[in-house]
Amino acid sequence: MQHEQWQALLNNGNECFYDRRWLQAEFYYKEAYELLADNYQNNPYETDILLAWICACHNLSALFEVQGDLDVSLRYLLVPHEYLQALSDDSVRDEDVKLIAIKALNITLQRLLSFSKKYPICQDCVNKLMALKVRLAQNEEVLH
Repeated sequence: MQHEQWQALLNNGNECFYDRRWLQAEFYYKEAYELLADNYQNNPYETDILLAWICACHNLSALFEVQGDLDVSLRYLLVPHEYLQALSDDSVRDEDVKLIAIKALNITLQRLLSFSKKYPICQDCVNKLMALKVRLAQNEEVLH
């Protein structure tokens, strides 16, 4: 996959987002999302692809948030977060892939915590996010 291809899609989406052309932004972000998701499945060690996919998810979340569709916005925050949690907990996964997933969880967790401060989400979900935050902080101490 060409780096320029997904980057152009995200840039075009951002341009449309800033111009408040919501449908066009959604198109570009979803195209980038699909392209990156497909490519990451085949290249699980490519952190730049994973991070770009997370970015596409977060861009879609922001897009739906500004349009007032908070359920869809939250869903696009949860998709990469839940995927990364599954990767990090998978006992048959390569340790390097698991480590990449654990590091990337810090990114998705921060966005979810930020969202939960602005909008109400269920208390059980907040508790799980806070428990994960503690677990990730403990992992950081072990890794250093």
